[in-house]
Amino acid sequence: MKNFLKKKKVLLMMIVVIIAVIAVFNVKNNKAEPVIAANVSHLEKKTIEQTISVKAPLEGIEKADVVSPLNYEILDIKVKEGDIVKKDQILAVLDSEELEKEIDAAGNQIQLAQLEQQEKLKATQVEYDKAMSKVAELEKSFNQNKELLENEIITQETFEEIENNLNEAKKGLESFNASDGKVNLSEAEVKDVEIKKQELEKKKEDLDKVYIRSPIDGTVTRVNVNLGRYAKDTEDEKAMFVVENLNKLQMKVLVSEFDVGKIKTGQQAEISSDIMGADNAEGVVARISPTAEQKDNNSMERVIPVLIDITERPESLMAGVIATAQIKVGEADDVFAVPTGAILEDENGQDKIFAVNDDGSVKSIAVETGMETDLETEITGSGLAEEMKIVVNPDSSYSDGMIVLSNEEGK
Repeated sequence: MKNFLKKKKVLLMMIVVIIAVIAVFNVKNNKAEPVIAANVSHLEKKTIEQTISVKAPLEGIEKADVVSPLNYEILDIKVKEGDIVKKDQILAVLDSEELEKEIDAAGNQIQLAQLEQQEKLKATQVEYDKAMSKVAELEKSFNQNKELLENEIITQETFEEIENNLNEAKKGLESFNASDGKVNLSEAEVKDVEIKKQELEKKKEDLDKVYIRSPIDGTVTRVNVNLGRYAKDTEDEKAMFVVENLNKLQMKVLVSEFDVGKIKTGQQAEISSDIMGADNAEGVVARISPTAEQKDNNSMERVIPVLIDITERPESLMAGVIATAQIKVGEADDVFAVPTGAILEDENGQDKIFAVNDDGSVKSIAVETGMETDLETEITGSGLAEEMKIVVNPDSSYSDGMIVLSNEEGK
């Protein structure tokens, strides 16, 4: 009986151990890795382009704001917006009546001044001739009396009086502006007439300026004047006319100081605008300003003006519209590139991506980054292979070995 109880106790212990082993085995087999849904794409080699996007209005490659230095009434407007004009073609005509009166008056003033000067010369010449005769007479008297003084016929006092009269007469003669027996006008009098003549010539030149002409060949894009108003009384104080050469268009864009180092003349640009719809224009960086300017009053950032010439364009593209230029500043051929969000940085500062194995588990792969675009980044690394599945949207919760439920792009 005692042995029977002992055997029974051992049997019960064995059953408990077996049950415990089975329970542990079941727990281990029922403990599944958490499953996370992940967007997955296939790694492939491609060509990527780095671009800088800027906006600006399109303008004619040559533009002229036509203004008038005169402010007379507008009598005639000979063009309208959209008209094609040649250089020096008349755009408008101003009233010249007031200017013609000023020219007549200025001419009369010159004639009057010249007549007055001629009369003055005549009168002065008479006075000068008299002074010359008086000096000649006094010199003759001086020489005669000198001999009388030497012969003691006259006194020294009498002779000195004659000498003083001669000296005074000579001083009077020297006060005349004369040469070779002819009196001349003073420098101030000559200059006065010259100034009047210059003013007259300027007014005559202004007479031609009543004809407002185009300084360039081009298209009239703005007319800011009306008949009956004065030349400087324009819409919102703008130029009377705007003429642009629309055969070629350009964009004057402002590039951030942080990006301008990537810009070089000759780089290609793709131009888009709402007015073109799906069509695009082509451009090229033609000039980079050597100086920067302040972006705006609320920012300390500096920007650099860059000129883009439009080289190819659809007919629908026109000046004045806002366009976007994608300047191609870099290109990488036959490289691995992934969405920028596919790259994570670990605690050591190492960039990595997560590849998906055939069993759905993930593994991290260390990578080095290269060229960046708005959407993608070039990557290199020893563990990369074409058609490898990678996670597009990993986050910090990802770790090696975890299981993901792949939602492959395009499926």
